[in-house]
Amino acid sequence: MRQVLSVISLLLAAVLAATALAGFQINQLLREQEPIAQIAGDLPQQEGFSELVTETLMTELESELPGGLTNLLGDAADSTVDSIVASMLENEGVDAAWDETLQGTRADYTAQLETLFEQGTTGDASDLDLPVDLSPMSEAMTEPLREGLDSALGWLPFVDTSSFEFLAPELVVDIEATLGEGADPYTWALLAEVSRHWLVLAVSAGVLAALGLLLGPGRSRWVALTLGGLLAVGLGLLGVFAISAPEFGAVAGEANAALANHVQSRFTEWAQPAWWIFTAAAGAAVVVGLLGSVAARSSRRGSRRRDLDR
Repeated sequence: MRQVLSVISLLLAAVLAATALAGFQINQLLREQEPIAQIAGDLPQQEGFSELVTETLMTELESELPGGLTNLLGDAADSTVDSIVASMLENEGVDAAWDETLQGTRADYTAQLETLFEQGTTGDASDLDLPVDLSPMSEAMTEPLREGLDSALGWLPFVDTSSFEFLAPELVVDIEATLGEGADPYTWALLAEVSRHWLVLAVSAGVLAALGLLLGPGRSRWVALTLGGLLAVGLGLLGVFAISAPEFGAVAGEANAALANHVQSRFTEWAQPAWWIFTAAAGAAVVVGLLGSVAARSSRRGSRRRDLDR
């Protein structure tokens, strides 16, 4: 009975340890500033970002400009605005504005998941759509232009400088969630809630590991440690090649796809090392278990020989 309990305890410890690591990373993404800045902080410098902002900006400006004018300009307007946006992204205030956008989006999305956990979901993947407010970027990028127009034309009595604010419209981009068929959004909300308690999971894993080693009689404890370590190695490799290397699925548009690939690559760079360390630690546990098992068998044989010699 003690042998079975030892094995079960160490197997559960492996599962809880992997869950604690996943929860720790999810909690960091949702509730800490540094990870999201590390993953997506340099997006404004990536190819395709200005195209995305241009597309959104033109959509907003079409409602402000006369329809005939936008039709007349056509593609020329898009290319002109694209080049202007690209130069505007070099503004010193853009980096601070992008960080504000990232942190605001992170906080809002965390609150969205917490609300889904408390109130439930419709079951539709759209519950997890991510709205990204680019308004701080719009303001930072167009601030030099608006200040220039204000300085050049503000002295004219018939010019209302507040009208220049249309150059800094509110920009909100909705990023659709790409979930597998049959996936339940509530599962993701539950993961976000469970991630709060990653430390409890880690401590529980440690307690179960110690309990499993104490319960196992003789060589059995080392066999149980080996089995638990092997399970942890498997979970660690799952984390290395699946959890920390997710596929975002098909993304419409070349620019969006390039940005998604960049974010995916940066996420892997951030998340994967911890899973490699976890896998290596689990492998070390397997080695210790095997060595302990061999040592226990040798000790047992030596004890039997001494008994026979007597």
